[in-house]
Amino acid sequence: MQQFMFLKDDTECVVQLPPTDTELLPGIRWGHPCALFTPAYWYTQHLMSSRESNSSRHRIGQTFLEEITACILGGYGIPAEVGLAAFEHLRKEGVISSLCTDQKLLECRLQEPIQLDGRTITYRFWRQKATYLAAAYRAMQERDFSTDEPVALRNALMTLPGVGPKTASWIVRNWLGSDEVAILDIHIVRAGILAGLFELDEDVSKNYIQMETKFIAFSRALGVQTSDLDALIWRMMRTTPRLVMHLIELNASLQLRCPLGAEQR
Repeated sequence: MQQFMFLKDDTECVVQLPPTDTELLPGIRWGHPCALFTPAYWYTQHLMSSRESNSSRHRIGQTFLEEITACILGGYGIPAEVGLAAFEHLRKEGVISSLCTDQKLLECRLQEPIQLDGRTITYRFWRQKATYLAAAYRAMQERDFSTDEPVALRNALMTLPGVGPKTASWIVRNWLGSDEVAILDIHIVRAGILAGLFELDEDVSKNYIQMETKFIAFSRALGVQTSDLDALIWRMMRTTPRLVMHLIELNASLQLRCPLGAEQR
């Protein structure tokens, strides 16, 4: 067994972990908790950072409509802080609560200067996201999006323009605190590659559900809620993008030199 000790709230905690070579899942070993991005690393990081559990801990908005808005405004190419600033701007202007379907007005609001950390910024994809928001608000007026069943809700959200499985899962995870879906953004995928969960050539645009199934199994094997694990990984991986890419490139190079399982042949 491995023994890992850490301080939390001035209290010394001792955790017993399986040996490094023990498989968490077939082909995936626990590794050492002090080795970056191993399963043991993520498990102990969770223990050190875990907070009181409640179903609304990941929510951005105060209403389901606000959650949809915030998640549509975030995502690929938009730094999290910028997406949140744009969301707060739209909320302040009242276009969310009024279910504004006027695309031109939404475009105007998204083009307006936004204050962020003492500097003035401009939201990048204002025309595209205004189109998506107008369609989402129109759909909210015309249809009933039941929030009772996570996967069914995600499927319903994916019928909205511009909302793919990642954004839909993000909305569901945040609003319901659900562990039945996962937000497979670039940070989660990279962490999965480094942990041996995903292959280098796996593509979320083609295999989202299969990769999500793997990540949920990984979370459950660790004994960590999927919603908490993807939030933790996202928060930590985005702070070290260069290191992460270097490790992935090194991993790819090693696989080319010594394919998986070659040491057994």
